[in-house]
Amino acid sequence: MLFSTPPLTDDDRAVLAAIDAHREAMRYNLSAPHRWVGTLARQQRARDTVGSNSIEGIHVSREQALAIRADSADLVEVDEDWLAVRGYSDAMTYARIMADEGRDLTLPDLLALHFMTTAHDLGQRPGRLRLTDIYVQQEGSGRTVYTGPAPEEVDGLLDELLSSLASNSPDEHPLVSAAMAHLNLVMIHPFSDGNGRMSRILQSWRLYWDRLAEAAFVSVEEYLGRNTEAYYAVLAEVGAGRWAPERDASPWLEFMLTAHYRQAMTIRRRIDVMEQVARRVDELIDTLALPERAAAPLEFVLTDWRLTNALYRDAAGVARPTASRDLNLLTKAGVLVREGDKRGAAYSPSAELQQWVELTRRSARQRFDVAADPYRSLRRGRKL
Repeated sequence: MLFSTPPLTDDDRAVLAAIDAHREAMRYNLSAPHRWVGTLARQQRARDTVGSNSIEGIHVSREQALAIRADSADLVEVDEDWLAVRGYSDAMTYARIMADEGRDLTLPDLLALHFMTTAHDLGQRPGRLRLTDIYVQQEGSGRTVYTGPAPEEVDGLLDELLSSLASNSPDEHPLVSAAMAHLNLVMIHPFSDGNGRMSRILQSWRLYWDRLAEAAFVSVEEYLGRNTEAYYAVLAEVGAGRWAPERDASPWLEFMLTAHYRQAMTIRRRIDVMEQVARRVDELIDTLALPERAAAPLEFVLTDWRLTNALYRDAAGVARPTASRDLNLLTKAGVLVREGDKRGAAYSPSAELQQWVELTRRSARQRFDVAADPYRSLRRGRKL
């Protein structure tokens, strides 16, 4: 027996409809062949990587995650966190490839994903199910807050979960199916370690498997990384300390749909800003006769990313000497301001551009409230 999908309430349906409306607007914005779509997608993958790993105490910067996702080991220091994030990135890429092929997820697939995620630490038994009881302990106090099902139950529960994913009702909304897959895997806790990351990978796999065209932008990993305490709290509420799949999963579903709603608003705000940034970048390139290859790096720095020679090389696809020449040119043209020396140098927008960026962001914040609680709004009689 697994946690079952709770019957949808009128509020659930209203929130799903609002999310779908935002997704449709995103799809329209992202479907055109704009250069900035690639920039935004790369930024989002890095943010998701940072968010999901930060929940487990694995911390890298957005820029480091970007380099790791791009397989640019020469751009960052390779350490234990790098290896963990690299493995997670590989697993997420593999999950997307499998989903794009449209085939069902099997137990060997799940074990392969776990191996990629945890292979940096053989003590985590990468690619193998746990053989002992498992207890989730509260950090600091050491108090046991959750006890998973017995190890002899794990095989059967995973078979049931994977079968349910293969035979999912076409009437069930993809966001609901993905959220319930996440909940069931994290509650089964089939591995000695890495269960949280695996559950979030499974949720993203499901979104890709359901052919959500904008799946790369509707994943909630970034949101969960920013709201880890609330994420753990709702898992504790639904789990109630032990494996109990008969419990009501409604609080989990409301939490996840709220996460999707807020993430959709966040992405729409970023799209709004990025469209204006891209236009401004094109104007700068035309007016100042700047190299076309500077466009993507400028989109990064004008959307609050720390621009270095390494990031410039990665974004523009050039070698170090070319990046250095371009950055010097952009500095002399008054577009960028250099901070620091030699290899530690970073670049930020000029004061004039910084002011323009802040006005652009302020305008977008007024249009898209990323902190809005859709359920609270509905309960107060407001429309979404």
